[in-house]
This record gives sequence, structure tokens and C-alpha cells, in this order.
Amino acid sequence: MKKITLFILTLFATMAVYANQVNISWNSPSDWSGVDDAEKVISYTSNGISITVDQAGGGTKPTVNANANDCRAYANNTVRMISSIGNMSKIVFNISAQGLRRLPDVTPSVGSIAIDASAATITWTGDANDITLTVGEKAVHGTDGASKAGQFDFTSIDVTISGSAPSVSMPMFSVNSGTYYEPIEVEISCSTEGADIYYTVDGTTPDASKQLYSEAITIGETTTVKAIAVKGNDVSSINEATYTINAIPEVADIAAFLATNTTEAAKTDLYRIACPVTVIYQYDRYMYITDGTSSLQVYGSLNKEYANGDVLEGVCGSVGYYNGTYQMTPYVSSFGEATPGAPVYPKEVAIADITADMVSQYVKLDNVMVKTEKIFTDETGSIDAYKRFDVELPAVGNDSYSIEGFVSIYKTTIQIFPTKVTVTTALNNVQSTANRVFAANGYIKTSGNNETVSVYNVTGKLVATGIAGRDIKVDSKGIYIVKVGNKATKVVVR
Repeated sequence: MKKITLFILTLFATMAVYANQVNISWNSPSDWSGVDDAEKVISYTSNGISITVDQAGGGTKPTVNANANDCRAYANNTVRMISSIGNMSKIVFNISAQGLRRLPDVTPSVGSIAIDASAATITWTGDANDITLTVGEKAVHGTDGASKAGQFDFTSIDVTISGSAPSVSMPMFSVNSGTYYEPIEVEISCSTEGADIYYTVDGTTPDASKQLYSEAITIGETTTVKAIAVKGNDVSSINEATYTINAIPEVADIAAFLATNTTEAAKTDLYRIACPVTVIYQYDRYMYITDGTSSLQVYGSLNKEYANGDVLEGVCGSVGYYNGTYQMTPYVSSFGEATPGAPVYPKEVAIADITADMVSQYVKLDNVMVKTEKIFTDETGSIDAYKRFDVELPAVGNDSYSIEGFVSIYKTTIQIFPTKVTVTTALNNVQSTANRVFAANGYIKTSGNNETVSVYNVTGKLVATGIAGRDIKVDSKGIYIVKVGNKATKVVVR
């Protein structure tokens, strides 16, 4: 009986050592290094497993999507996984909804891959503590079809550790391999207590006769760092990282920046705009800047807030492209403190004056009406309107408006993104609907027979729309003018 009990205990101990499963997940894109700065290499470490996603030979930088919270590795990107807690025998990538649409082949450096679209998984099997997966070019397994570019998009990872952790863990670098545009400080650490770290920066193999690590290494030029950890007679496996240090080339102005987009690959190259630029508008991840001649949309999380008229020096980025609109993908660290400058006002134009060459320009349209939903019309023509920012689009009706906003293109259609909508028609019969409109608990309540309801603040800016009989939420207390059909009244929200 004792032998059986001992056998069972030994079996469970063996299973604990050789079949340890680790889950890797994250709470937000900011948990990953490199995402906020739109770097070519992003990384994340959890439970002894490090993940490095590299643009490598691809035309699109990897990222972690802000909405779906999935890591997105694009065609020809690489995903490297290193375990410091033992060899990996199985890795299950849980694929996101977007990933299923663009599901590609994935090629491992060692081991084998199984793709199961019905289970929304890509599974690697093998025996290694360091593997690299290369993303295929086309979505050959995706619902969007094989003509679309491949994306390896996953929300979490389950890793099975098949062996006990090595006696000395492989050293880890605080900065991942990649291209950098200023000197960096690289720290090396080892999770094995009491282990010494030795490293080289000349490409040779490290051993206990090499440089003993004691403090962060400053990398000011392209360098490959290799490191091992040693404790007694036990030696870890070698880890290495290559850091490419490039100077950021300068271009004269916004027009010259956009002209760098000569090839698909060039879209990932960084350029610094030599002249100062002035901020026109910022909302969430969108910002518009001008050099006084040309304007540019900047898209990305900048972690700073700017106001109209703020002047920035030395901004850097790469040329991005989204469905017809060229923009800047910012190098975030180049967007520093601004100095106050003169405010930027929109250029007054007629709709017929707006052309595709005016993308990202700040314009103002007067005497605009809405005869068809989401289309602005003046006496010269019509243009599509799109709610990109927190500004309500006017409803169909007989009112006229002044519209301020930015010109954009979606595929081949010219659009305007309003930043301000002001009613310019007189609001007649202000008391005629007083018995049909009132405010309660932050809502404006109306009665009627499905008429259009428009809510304006005291400056004439449209702040909300709705249908009579349905409650309309307003964001703050104050006086509002509420139109129900062709009649209006003043309402106080307390």
C-alpha cells in the first residue's frame, strides 16, 4: 500500500513538473512595450514567458488593438516566444474575431503548427524554450478570402511547459531587439537567484571569461548583445538581441514628409519635419497639424493633450494610409511640450471648391442644409458628412447651418468630419411647443408623432438629435433650445 501511495505521489509530482500550463493575457494595449510609441517591435512578458512581435519583413507594424485588445501581427511579421521556466511543448493562440477573418498560414522555426478556424485557435507543438513564428502573406484560412493580407491576431495564449525549469534561467533583456532612433539603456536580468551574468557586444559567444554584467549597458550604435547566466557549474542557454540605431532623416515640411511615401516599405520609415507645426484640433487618437501651407492628420495615441494654436518642434513619424487618406503614424516621444501660438481658423469655402487635394484641410461651410441624411448641401453642391468626432450631425430639415471641420477621403468619396455645427436659421415660435418639451434627470423629454428633434446649446451648436417621444440625454446642465419638427422651445436642464 505504501508503495502504491508513493507511486501516486511521484506521478503527481512528475505531472506538476512536466505538464505545467501557463496562461498569458493582458488588460490593455499599454501593458505591451512599444505599442503606444507605434514601434516596429512590441513585447510583453508574463509568468516567465516573453513575447516579442517584430515587423521584420512585413509592410505593417504590429500592434495591440485598442478596441478588441488583441495582439495583431501582420503579413511577414514574426512572433518570438522565449520561456525561462522550462521547455514549451504546446502553445495555443486564441484567435480574435478579426484574426478569423484574416487567418493566414503560420510557419514555426521549430515544431509544427495546427490551424483550427472552428475552434479559433492556432496551436504549436514541439519541444523548445525559444521559437519564432512567421506570419503568412495571405488570409488563406480566413473568411475574408485568400486575396486579403494575412493577420495573426490573438487575444491570449496558453502554454504547456513540458520539462522542469533549467537549473539556471536564461538572462532576459529589458529592451527587445529592434530599430531605435536614439541611444538606449539595456538592463540584463536573471530569475535564478545568485546567478552571475556574462555578456558580449562584439558578436562572440559569452562565457564566464567575458564581461561580467553589473549595470545597464548604453547602446549608441548598432550592436548585438549576447548573454548567459552562470551559477556554480550550471550555465544557462544564450540569449541575444540586436539593436539597430538609426538617425532620423529630416524633411523640410509636411508636403516633403508625404512625398516620402514612394513604396509600400517606405511607409514604415521615420522622418522628422524640420519646420515647426501648429496644432489645429485634437480628439482622442486624431490630431490635425499645419505648417502654414499644408495640413496633416496624425493618428495615434500621443499621451498628451494639445490645443488649437499650440506649436510643436521636431515631430517625427511615418506615412500611414487608411482607405484613401494619407496620415502620420507618430513617433510618440517626438511629440513633447508645446509653446502657445496663434490660433488657426478654418478656410471659408463652398462645397464645390473642395477637392481630393484638400485632405486634412480645416474648412468652414456656410448656408448648409441637410436635405438627405448625412449629406451637406449648399447652392454649389453636396458632400458626405461623417461623425468622426463628438459632434452630432444635423437631422434632415429646413434649417441652415455653419459647418467647421476637416476634409477626408474614404476610398474615393470626399467627406467632411465636422468639429462644430452651428444653426444659422432663426428659431421661430420659441414658445409654441413649451407644453411638449421638458427636462428631467438629465434627459430632454418630448411628445409628438415621430418628428425629428434637434437640441442646440445657447451658442447655436447642435449637441444632440432624436425622435419625438424618445428621451434624449444631454451631457451637462444649462439652457438648451429644442426643436420638435419646425417648432422650438427653451428648456433648462438642472
